[in-house]
Amino acid sequence: MALVSSPLSQVCKGIRSYLDAAVNGPDRSRVSVGLDTPAEAASSGAGDSDHRLNLFFYRFEPAGLFPDILPGETTWMRTFCLITPFAGEEESVGPGENDLRLIGEVSRIFHERPIFHLDVDGVRYHLQVIMQPMALDQLNQLWSTQGDTVYRPSLLYEISLMPVVPVDKAVPAPLTGGLGLEVLSSLDTHDVSPKTKPPLVMVMEPDVRLPDWTPAVALVYQGQCSLSLLFQVGSEALASFIPHIWLAGEVGASVNLRWETWETGRGWQKVEPATPVLVPNRAIDPDNVGIATVVPATLPFADRAGQMLLYAERSLIRPSDGATMQLRSNPLLITLYGG
Repeated sequence: MALVSSPLSQVCKGIRSYLDAAVNGPDRSRVSVGLDTPAEAASSGAGDSDHRLNLFFYRFEPAGLFPDILPGETTWMRTFCLITPFAGEEESVGPGENDLRLIGEVSRIFHERPIFHLDVDGVRYHLQVIMQPMALDQLNQLWSTQGDTVYRPSLLYEISLMPVVPVDKAVPAPLTGGLGLEVLSSLDTHDVSPKTKPPLVMVMEPDVRLPDWTPAVALVYQGQCSLSLLFQVGSEALASFIPHIWLAGEVGASVNLRWETWETGRGWQKVEPATPVLVPNRAIDPDNVGIATVVPATLPFADRAGQMLLYAERSLIRPSDGATMQLRSNPLLITLYGG
């Protein structure tokens, strides 16, 4: 019976696949990239002309962050990976020089792109690779555990943060759409009914001169600008409500409107697919709602209690390393109660 695959093991395999694709170009000798101990990799029986690169994840530590994580929430750890080449002889180049070529190639790859993303089971994890020095006593201790394996030149990297995902996940609480406070001198003759106040909408004008500008959104409802709305399930107000989104940014730019929903027992879930739209406004000014060009949207549901979060996001390819960034706007919250 095979062991159950975990996000931790899948991330390690993802790093192996990423390095495999980066090392093996169209005009290069084939390099096999594996996950094993150095002793097993050395005795794998490869031919004299074969080139191999081994990733040995040998040390795992707590992240040292997020001390308030509950048992049902994803926690994180740091891992250390020893990368060892086992190169063969090729034409007039000996295995020793080919080992150095592989080490140089790996260090170049991670130097050029130390931060990247891996998608595991529909979840995108953000990883950072940091080169670590190895003292002589650490080298001796590590290789002494590998039996009769001869020491090979190696690189050591810390890869963080690695996910540990629980099977029974905690359900996060709904978001707060407003805050209320009431102070009374006595409770003898009064009922406590705090007056709630939704978040204020300020003027929002994204600086589109910056390449990483983020969109801005607001709800236009009954002639006013809002960031949070509250409706009772089954009410006439909800039946006649159509979300109108005031979207601002670089006029004509393409962004996606994305919903997330919250229900008891399920927690927050993304709604697929997102809706692509073009930005129609340069700025959001609550005092000039009448001039807003709004974008209509559709509620994910309206027949039961829950919450809906809406935001706009755009993709940006970062010039420094080619990584794709998702830039999100401020969120909009719609709460349905009762029913």
